[in-house]
Amino acid sequence: MDVDQTRLTLKIDSGVEVLQARTAELGEAMEQTKLQHRHKIYKWLAAPDHESKHRNARSVRQETTGSWFVEGERFQEWREAPHSFLWLHGIPGAGKTILCSTVIEELSLHCRSDPSLAIAFFYFDFNSSSKDTLSDAVLRSLLKQLSAQCTAIPNTLDTLCSESVTANRSPAHGQLLSTLKFAIGHFRAVYIVLDALDECPERSRFLKVVKEIHAWRVDGLHLLATSRKEGDIERVLKGLVSHEVSMNESLVDRDIQVHISRTLIEDIEFSMCSADEKKMVETTLMKGAHGMFRWVVCQLDALRKCRSPAALLRALTRLPKTLHETYDRILEAIDEEYRRDALSLLQWLAFLVGTLSPAEAVDVIATDADAKGGPLFDRRRRLWDPQDILCICSSLVTISVPDAKLSDIKETNDNIEAGEIRLAHFSVKEYLISEHLGNSDAQISYFHFNEQMAHVFIAKTCLAYLLQFDQDNIVTQSTIRSYPLSRYAAKYWMFHARLDPAGGDDLQELGMVLLEPMGAIYVNWLRLYRQYMEWPEGRGSPLYYAAKAQLEGVC
Repeated sequence: MDVDQTRLTLKIDSGVEVLQARTAELGEAMEQTKLQHRHKIYKWLAAPDHESKHRNARSVRQETTGSWFVEGERFQEWREAPHSFLWLHGIPGAGKTILCSTVIEELSLHCRSDPSLAIAFFYFDFNSSSKDTLSDAVLRSLLKQLSAQCTAIPNTLDTLCSESVTANRSPAHGQLLSTLKFAIGHFRAVYIVLDALDECPERSRFLKVVKEIHAWRVDGLHLLATSRKEGDIERVLKGLVSHEVSMNESLVDRDIQVHISRTLIEDIEFSMCSADEKKMVETTLMKGAHGMFRWVVCQLDALRKCRSPAALLRALTRLPKTLHETYDRILEAIDEEYRRDALSLLQWLAFLVGTLSPAEAVDVIATDADAKGGPLFDRRRRLWDPQDILCICSSLVTISVPDAKLSDIKETNDNIEAGEIRLAHFSVKEYLISEHLGNSDAQISYFHFNEQMAHVFIAKTCLAYLLQFDQDNIVTQSTIRSYPLSRYAAKYWMFHARLDPAGGDDLQELGMVLLEPMGAIYVNWLRLYRQYMEWPEGRGSPLYYAAKAQLEGVC
């Protein structure tokens, strides 16, 4: 009897173990299914990247930057008050975006310890773009961030995704708004941070969205927006905000002084300076800053190039007084050999769609749509090291390459989209298209352009780049690795061409070469285009694409 009981017990124990193992497997399978479903919804949302600019801003932020704000009474009141809205405004170059990154880090830390709290944010910039209206793209981004902090995807978002996919249509603006409101209701408190409203390309439209969200009067919703103090923004926000903070000179100067001091201590370029020389740099820059963080950053970049105490003293005695004067000097210092390269890149960075990787930027420089008697794209013009772009354009551009070295980004690198190159600040774009630059002397007015000129130039560069694919069957999966700009050129040349109402002869001519019916270049472009766009079966005719690009000479 004892033997039988022992056997029975062993069988039961074995059965329990099998059941537990299968239950665990089933649980893992269910979790995997939920995770796949969540990723499916995120893919459908197609929200713009909200993290890259935050990483960039955070990377240049000193540890104590913005402590005066996040530890201040106004911020603390706003964080706890029901239905609160804080507007933080300041002059161009005051460091609003860097301060905003401090706010986001502080709020993220605050929310991390309590699952009933959530944060979502969005950084506007002058290159913000989307297949939808930008306002809807922001709503998609906020929805994605909030749903990622929910234990399960909100039912309304799940339903909206299913209905939209079934109907093969994008959700309406009102649907996105109502779904966002429902997602906010999952939390006791939600903090939404919007940086640089003044850089939003659809400013008036998005300000209406802000008013709509504020009109919900949700006690647990806390809005914070940063911008310059411009008339249209002020007229809308004055009736909404519960708290307002101006980044006046005395407050910002605390952060500026910390930045200067840390740079002088930590930057190897200043390691040869004596303590007295560093003190002189700090005193002089603080005297000229007047609350402009951006001005100080540019001066430090220039002072890094000094190679003797005499050169340092000379540079400090002739510092430019304004941002425009600072940018004038940067353009004046560009070597004659690289002036065309700099102008090419600056036009692209001011008006491209989205972002440009360092590898793509290298190929922009290597392409000359106006080249006579030689290839339009010349591999020999490729820079050996993308880092040299900073030598050419100095403080006008920045490059960020997370988890990679710029020197590793070569034409054969698998991850050719690694990193991002962009104009260093919104004020750079404003300067390049300004009357100030256009009316300057010939040496620097060479770099002046307007929006239409830039779009034409980008379209011509894209077409010139695509014309190198003139042999049958040369476009393969490896093309994007060997020719990084092919993705952007294939996808966006028509967008830029449409923005040239005059239809210049050069652009028309390049378009006609590309759209030659059944020519090798045309077929190869279609292959590239099909890779990067959601395409129906079949393909349009050259006439169809000529009309889409508004190339009248081809039509």
